Amino acid sequence: MTKFYVPALALALVGSGAHAQSSTGVEKQSKRNTGATVMTRYAESPRLGAGAQRDAFWSEDFSGGDVPAGWTNVDDLTPVGETPVTFVWSNDPLDVDVAALGNTEIENFMSATATNGYLWANSDRGLPSAPAENHLTRLTTTAIDCSGQTSVLFSMQSTIGVFDNNASEFVKLRVSTNLVDWTDFFPFPCLETGAIAPPCGRFSNNPDIVNVDITSAAANQPTVYLQFEWQGGWEYYWAIDDLALTSLPDYEIEMNYAYTSTTGTGEEYGRIPSAQLPDMMNVGAELFNLGLGEQTGVAVNVAFSDADGNPIAGFDNSIGVAPIQSGETVVGDGNINFPSGVGLYNVAFSVTSDNIALDLDPTNNSAARNYEVTDDVYSVDAIGNHPDGTEQLQQYGTATWIDNTEVYYMSMYIINSTMDATGVIVELGPASVAADGASMEAFLVDTVDVIQLPATVSNWIDGVTSGNHELTQADVDAGTVGLQFSQPVTLNPGAYFAVVRISGSGTIASENSTDGEVYILDDNTVPQPAWTSAMYLPIDFNEDGTEGRHSYTNGTAYAIRLTSNTQVGVNEASELTGVSIFPNPTNGVFQISSDRTDVLFVEVTDALGKVVHKTNFSALATIDLSELSAGIYSVAVSSATERTVQRVTIK
Repeated sequence: MTKFYVPALALALVGSGAHAQSSTGVEKQSKRNTGATVMTRYAESPRLGAGAQRDAFWSEDFSGGDVPAGWTNVDDLTPVGETPVTFVWSNDPLDVDVAALGNTEIENFMSATATNGYLWANSDRGLPSAPAENHLTRLTTTAIDCSGQTSVLFSMQSTIGVFDNNASEFVKLRVSTNLVDWTDFFPFPCLETGAIAPPCGRFSNNPDIVNVDITSAAANQPTVYLQFEWQGGWEYYWAIDDLALTSLPDYEIEMNYAYTSTTGTGEEYGRIPSAQLPDMMNVGAELFNLGLGEQTGVAVNVAFSDADGNPIAGFDNSIGVAPIQSGETVVGDGNINFPSGVGLYNVAFSVTSDNIALDLDPTNNSAARNYEVTDDVYSVDAIGNHPDGTEQLQQYGTATWIDNTEVYYMSMYIINSTMDATGVIVELGPASVAADGASMEAFLVDTVDVIQLPATVSNWIDGVTSGNHELTQADVDAGTVGLQFSQPVTLNPGAYFAVVRISGSGTIASENSTDGEVYILDDNTVPQPAWTSAMYLPIDFNEDGTEGRHSYTNGTAYAIRLTSNTQVGVNEASELTGVSIFPNPTNGVFQISSDRTDVLFVEVTDALGKVVHKTNFSALATIDLSELSAGIYSVAVSSATERTVQRVTIK
């Protein structure tokens, strides 16, 4: 049971040409994920926030073994006799997994000191459906002396996931001097339910380094109370750790996020055919001034480098930003020229200002994005291309959803120049089982057919499909399937969904591995606008038992790739040739050479199937596994459409 997908709210998709876009609202989905969907999360190392780096005049790290003495901890709304939602103490980061329900973003609490103790509140509570009443969780500290403090910054490490109630309204840090009159602050202004608009999402960072300026309510006050209030319905959980009160720094500017969009409407495609590139790329970054001083001379700097990290001259850009006042958040946005030759590109964002040399925490002044220009592959996902340490993956199949042995997954592609689509490439999840009942079929539909109510996926463009493909063990071993259309489909400028209908037993593979099941990888790394990826359930019902509305969106990126390659096919075109690995056997250091000029991706696994190394390269790569134990390792080298696996022996 995972509360993961929700239907989109009203939204207008952007397109041009023959395909007008429209949408209508849909109701909250009642279906729940049934498991077997977790993928490895390659988490970025958490950065310390500015507040945590200054001398604190008050702090609490929850190392005492319980909720601190004197704190009040209540649920003021859940009826008597039902499970309340209050904060509990733990020193096991995995205790929160029971409320994460398979969502890799929050399946353990990654606070730097979680093993010393933290507090968390479980809104899910293992309930089979949403409760009739919200909970109103209130955790209140004892009195804190802030006298003599001309500025007060609250900081903590925290993680939270929402499903029914937006955090911008229902998750509060409250400040009072008398326990009667409260000033509300909102530590998570960008956590949303419904149709998520990037950069917002359903889960915070893990951990999120929260900094809140509470000077207006707490400065120079001898008695200050903090209260953590959460009015939730059927959310996930909220964990808090390492609370601190400090003074505000003089200068501290933070880059919250950055983006690269070839559409100008928020979609960030991981791979774009050169023929579909626009004249300009829309880039930008959100900046926050945490310091007391005004930030002047602010600029967002954008630099490009190739797959080997070599700077690309002539494409450095600087986007000027107006002065930023203390506590103000602004977005520096612009349309810029960008390198467009075939290859992988790294995009580095940094912020500068007149006072950047005095900035308290330079580690939060930058961000990174990657994109690849291809000859013929168009993908929302950027699996294998993301900056090191940032990739987050999940997988979805028919067993994910109650009552469905057939599910339609789809990714949206905005066509700028007429394209002859020849097929779809699907990256498979490792839970896929090649057995009876596991099959796939690919086709294209107009986006309006999916978004409208009632949704439909039966109006295939030009009536063309790939036909039904039975999943084979070779497909599972390769991790990818090419589904070729019976004939090319000409796509005029507009927006389309590449759809893959998957069939399976509808059972969780870990419980019954003899039944066939298809899983598709889902790239969670970069938040995407609603409807960039979507899914359709043929069997769905509202909570009152009436027939439901069937199409849903989640703000992520299914690995369903559109291609114009005339050689895309099932298995025959999947073997990558021209790759050599030497020396073999090796002491742990070896080279991979290729006669290809495009970007190739390397994934090394041990005998148990655990990924021990990932990288990408062009022509030649040196791999150093000398720290690994002796044994036989599998080295998978792949392009967007082909793959080869070779074995390397470490002596």
